[in-house]
Amino acid sequence: MEGELLKLFVKFLKIGVIGFGGGWAILPIIEKEIVDGTGWITRTEYSNLVAIAGSTPGPVAVNAATYVGYKVGGSVGAALATLAVIIPPFTAISLITHFYLQYLGCRLVTSLINGLKGAVLGLITVALISTCNSVGSSLGWDVKALAIIVAIASVAIVSVALLRVHPAIVILASAALGLALGLLKVW
Repeated sequence: MEGELLKLFVKFLKIGVIGFGGGWAILPIIEKEIVDGTGWITRTEYSNLVAIAGSTPGPVAVNAATYVGYKVGGSVGAALATLAVIIPPFTAISLITHFYLQYLGCRLVTSLINGLKGAVLGLITVALISTCNSVGSSLGWDVKALAIIVAIASVAIVSVALLRVHPAIVILASAALGLALGLLKVW
């Protein structure tokens, strides 16, 4: 078990180091490293992890690390994976903030930040595509279930972006709808 916990720590430390873009952009890295690389979770579990990590408070990477860590090594595994994924970005943002604040008005720094925005947008798009693929796969590509998921996603987008409904309300309403549809044996 100690060897597995060390492997878990190192794997999430690596994810923290290479997880540029953070947030949703880190999900394809977690998928590659954990689903493809270790087999600690299946694609279906990954799809569920994305739903759970994205609908609970806190950063997605931290929530995902906690989930996988708990599955692999219980409470100790959850703590180790969470700590490991936090150390690199904490260190990096501390150093970057120090220099960024010193050169805030510099045109080159602004240009650098603008370039990073494009990369992060691209990484988030990859995460979206990967998540859509995982959702479809976990539902067996059932057209009716996918249509319902797309409808829920569309209502969520309109609710949050246009109607300014708090995301927590949208998540709770979606969960309640999912439960109701499950009780009605729609999925």
